Amino acid sequence: MKKRRPAASTLNHFATVNTGHHCPVTGWWSLKWNEEAITFITEGQVVPAVGGVPTVWILRETASYGRAGATSLLAAS
Repeated sequence: MKKRRPAASTLNHFATVNTGHHCPVTGWWSLKWNEEAITFITEGQVVPAVGGVPTVWILRETASYGRAGATSLLAAS
């Protein structure tokens, strides 16, 4: 049987990840210090720094609840 992922609100142990670590779950992530700077990061991808500065990323929505039209912070840097 296929495993089901819980909604982002129940992913407490996946709520944050630091730059340089592998992303634990595919979804929309934002910077801890700027909730409006949202980017899509896939599971297993190394979480990036922003402008060369390490940061903490917060999971906002899993991929199944993706946000249409969001701009990627990575494309701007």
